[in-house]
Amino acid sequence: MYKALFLIVTYFILSGCQGTPRYGGGHHTDEGTRSNSKPQNDTRQINTYAVDPIVMGRIIDKYLGKPYAGQSKERKGYDCSEFIGLVYSEYSSMHLPRTTEKLWKTGKRIEKSKLYFGDLVFFDTGGRGVSHVGIYVGFDEFVHASLSNGIIISNINDKYYHKRYLGARRMME
Repeated sequence: MYKALFLIVTYFILSGCQGTPRYGGGHHTDEGTRSNSKPQNDTRQINTYAVDPIVMGRIIDKYLGKPYAGQSKERKGYDCSEFIGLVYSEYSSMHLPRTTEKLWKTGKRIEKSKLYFGDLVFFDTGGRGVSHVGIYVGFDEFVHASLSNGIIISNINDKYYHKRYLGARRMME
């Protein structure tokens, strides 16, 4: 599935298509519920994401399929925290800490039920505390640097990630 997504994205990039990324934008209410459109006749305050999903999505799309650090002889790959730093730097010139452990201590703690596009999600993949990070992109999916597959999209509820999930942080309000 990821190879097919990569091929499709590559096709559109090479053909000059400037379409929007597959991740959705939408709006959320103060109560944290999400929808893909603004509700009509709703008097509640509607907020938009702190991170523009289209702009950040285009940045993320450039990295999909790139190798994990060390997989490439030319060192053209990225590890998880390096990938996060590059995306945030390109998006907003924000310089985030370089390690997953320091990222874990940065930003505002967010409940899993309140995740929005651009939030960082953290995992314990080695049994010794926080060791992996990705960017939440909506629909229970996150983008991260996988050791075996490079930069990919995974589902936060997949068996592997679900049991290793530690928490989330919001870097931008």
